[in-house]
Amino acid sequence: MSTGKHLVTSAGPVCAGAWAAARRAALGLLLVTAATQAETQTSRPAVEVKARLGRPVVHVNGTPLALPAYSPVGWSRPHYQTAVPRFAGHRMGMYFLNRPFAAGDGWAASYHWRGDAISRTPLVEPSPGDSPSYEEQVDFIRRHDPDAWFFIREVAASAPDSWLRLHADQCFVTEEGQALSPAVPSLGSELFWDALARAARASIEHVEEQPWADRVLGYWCGFFGEGTYAPLYQYWLYDHSAVMTARWRAFLREKYATVEALRAAHHDPEATFETIPVPRDPLLARQREVAAQLYWQPAAVNQPRRDYLELTAQLLRDGYARVMHACAQATGGRKLCVYDAFKLPMQGWNLLGFFDVGQSWWPAYPEMLSGGGYLGMASLFETPGFDGLITPHDYQARGMGGVYQPEGLADSMVLRGKLFLSEMDLRTYQNPPLDYGAARNVNEYAALSWRNLADSLTRGYHSYWMDLCGNHDGWFGNDDIHAVIARQVEVLREALDWPHADVPGIAMILDDRAVLETNGAGNYFNEAVMWETKMGLARCGVPFRIYLFEDLRLAAFPPHRVFYFPNLFRGDDERLNLLREKVMRDGNVVVWGPGSGISDGTGLSVESAARLTGFAFEPLLAANLPRRTLVSDFAHPITKGLKADTILGGPLAYGPALYPKDGTALGVAWTKQGRNYTGLAVKEFGRGARGTHSGQGEPGPGDWTSVFTTAIPLPADLWRNLARYAGAHVYCESNDVLMADGTIVALHSLQPGRKTILLPEERRVFDVVTGRRIARRATSIAFTLDAPGTRVFRLEPTGR
Repeated sequence: MSTGKHLVTSAGPVCAGAWAAARRAALGLLLVTAATQAETQTSRPAVEVKARLGRPVVHVNGTPLALPAYSPVGWSRPHYQTAVPRFAGHRMGMYFLNRPFAAGDGWAASYHWRGDAISRTPLVEPSPGDSPSYEEQVDFIRRHDPDAWFFIREVAASAPDSWLRLHADQCFVTEEGQALSPAVPSLGSELFWDALARAARASIEHVEEQPWADRVLGYWCGFFGEGTYAPLYQYWLYDHSAVMTARWRAFLREKYATVEALRAAHHDPEATFETIPVPRDPLLARQREVAAQLYWQPAAVNQPRRDYLELTAQLLRDGYARVMHACAQATGGRKLCVYDAFKLPMQGWNLLGFFDVGQSWWPAYPEMLSGGGYLGMASLFETPGFDGLITPHDYQARGMGGVYQPEGLADSMVLRGKLFLSEMDLRTYQNPPLDYGAARNVNEYAALSWRNLADSLTRGYHSYWMDLCGNHDGWFGNDDIHAVIARQVEVLREALDWPHADVPGIAMILDDRAVLETNGAGNYFNEAVMWETKMGLARCGVPFRIYLFEDLRLAAFPPHRVFYFPNLFRGDDERLNLLREKVMRDGNVVVWGPGSGISDGTGLSVESAARLTGFAFEPLLAANLPRRTLVSDFAHPITKGLKADTILGGPLAYGPALYPKDGTALGVAWTKQGRNYTGLAVKEFGRGARGTHSGQGEPGPGDWTSVFTTAIPLPADLWRNLARYAGAHVYCESNDVLMADGTIVALHSLQPGRKTILLPEERRVFDVVTGRRIARRATSIAFTLDAPGTRVFRLEPTGR
């Protein structure tokens, strides 16, 4: 019997009287089911994220859990039957269970969603080709680790093939009129978002009915291609499907109200609400035409792109909120729901440019995150059913000597008291090929994994071991590697009682709406955000964090000394007031990226940039051009001690160009026609930077220093001087990867030799790897590093 729109029996539709009786019976059944479900939920443990010593920690019925965790390849019996016993020997706190894949329905196949049918009761019988069931995984893991907790991977990631075949009209169509293969649901499809939310709820409710559900802590919802909209992989931004075209026209009608307003905004005298097409991407034009497009653009030039991106953001926010509410309903609010999405530190990511060996980088490729709707995402962070994020870590430069940077908003989540889980899929020599920064021996494994865990500990998020593919032993399957893991698991348990507090350092502040002021290309973001993190900030000897602009509004936003705005292209009264309240004060140093303030949301001007940054500027140089700046003043504290050949920037061309013409010039711009323009300048307001007036009292509101650069990225030595000028503590000067909070300090390097870490205060020092105390009272830690290597130290007050 169905409780949906149509009630049928084996003999066909029932008569009216029978229908009424059946309806009463069905409602009674629903009430019993709901009551039973409610009773079951109240008997389940209450899982929540609460602050413990400054770090968001999972609590069960009020008890904090350390949760060292492992995610096996659950779709491979030979793998998890070999790998799980090794990890179970460490008594891991938590294991991930893989969603069973029902054979023959695509990568998103589910037992709970087939075609238009969605049910918490499995819709198909398991077949020999299916991956292991939840029950099989649970039974095997608990046999080896009886106290295991579980987290469910990837519930309702996307639509199965059976749904896509039924609803080709609900799928993305390129501007060439072609459907993608495999098909991708349109963000404009209400039918898809409704089905995805119902499938997520059904999948969770199925698990919550199982006898082992009291050991489940939460659910991981994996949206689309790990939170990135698949058409952007192939550089398709605009969806020309009928369903999106209808949403586009409805959006424009609601926004502009009159056809005259629409025509004026889009500079199209023939436009009507009934016929206006979805735009085509100018970035896909011929090279000469693409090169002529200025990177920063006024609304008069790019209003159709702005409108389309605003539409996709609205659709994505509404769709995500629908799924989050469904997840909250399914768990009764007693389990955690986290999402593989919101990867704003990856602004500028070129997925195929990295993963596809044969794919060349385009001179201008669509920015993937904004193209998939990720604008104004902070509005979702307090939605019921949103408990945090779970993402991989950045693939660029993750190997030896590189950095461990989560793809998602780790620092924003910690600041907001949400859970952040980072996937430590560390490839090793145990399972060739040696790609994606793989460890080539056990020493490299130790160096990489200790670096990764140190980043987690110092920033307050959680990392877990993950196998993704490969032979039966996975990436970690030998005794040497597990000898290292054994101590790391112990450390994660001990860390439950270690306090976490950010130290005043460098804050990178991202605007997730910045692309609206541009031609939509991702190249600049890749340099200014992704590579600045890895090349300059991570190596300057001062801890850094990455936040969204909206995080500045939070009362708990921590004090930092340097604020870097790589993409705050638009300035307005609301933003400027917030900056004056939170940033332009207390002796802070504010570093403005090349296009800071260039737009007021409508037009481009030096006046808008001056209003935000405090500098006066030369007239806009209205061309895309490479940016390079040679340091020219070596007496100022910001540039003192830098080498004579210190050059900022690189070959990437973007424009219009802003050149400051007042303040103190620190670098000369190598620009068009060899004009004598400034490329790096500093200007003090009030009492200036904290580091310049030590002993003269605390700086306050209006006391700050503005630094404008026409070129990015900036080298580590310059970042270190900026931090010192701002009064931040510099931990090391060797340009190694440095991580620190109030309790942990760590250094990772490919360079062997003598290293020194300077401490902000006298501390008792412990070696985290060995567990041994190495100093009773120390203001510095000196050691010889056998590279490649990572040293991790724990600090305690000397009075303890």
